[in-house]
Amino acid sequence: MDFRSNEGPTVSEHADTCTTRFYIEKEELRGETMGGYLELFSRFRLEPGTRLEPHSHNSDELYYLLSGRAQMQVGDETAHLAPGDLVRIPPNAVHSIWPVGDEAIEALAIGFSYMPEDRIGYTAHPIGGEPYWVPHDKRSASDPVPSQ
Repeated sequence: MDFRSNEGPTVSEHADTCTTRFYIEKEELRGETMGGYLELFSRFRLEPGTRLEPHSHNSDELYYLLSGRAQMQVGDETAHLAPGDLVRIPPNAVHSIWPVGDEAIEALAIGFSYMPEDRIGYTAHPIGGEPYWVPHDKRSASDPVPSQ
């Protein structure tokens, strides 16, 4: 797991018109991410007492915690997250996140994928069960989201 705290240094940029905190430095991951594409940029919410289904996919994924406190597991590593923290999940690593305490969490997820067009989806790793493939559906952004 690549954990980046919100406590990092800042720099002044663009003729001193903004202050920037680089969670990932410019060009830092170029070699590791060549040949990928932007798979997703989403905001998600998890209620207290829930846990994101452990899963993996051939994507680099970033989780940026917006609110609440969370615990993140990537492979055998865990980290406690506070708002403003960032976690990079490497390709094919089993990962999950869940709220800590009585407050829901909200986070951004950004994925850069290396999956071929005929193999888009993820592998679910249910706790105590066997892994299985879950293909992404092909609904458009204007289609209604199925109820859970």
